[in-house]
Amino acid sequence: MNPWDDQPNYTVKAAAKRVRRDTRTIQRWIRAGLQCRNVAGNIIIDHEPLMEFFKAQILNNPNRKTRRDI
Repeated sequence: MNPWDDQPNYTVKAAAKRVRRDTRTIQRWIRAGLQCRNVAGNIIIDHEPLMEFFKAQILNNPNRKTRRDI
């Protein structure tokens, strides 16, 4: 059994809604290396890679304020 079978999958639109970003941002992330797959012409993104990529984007943001900046 594949460990991803019990995780939710997202289309680009659903992934954008999940992380509160625009669909163009998700498409840019895919070009930058976000793991996805093409199923019958639809781009499908698994939950775990989406959350890992999202977290990395937040942590790598140079404008992000940390507790010591406040």
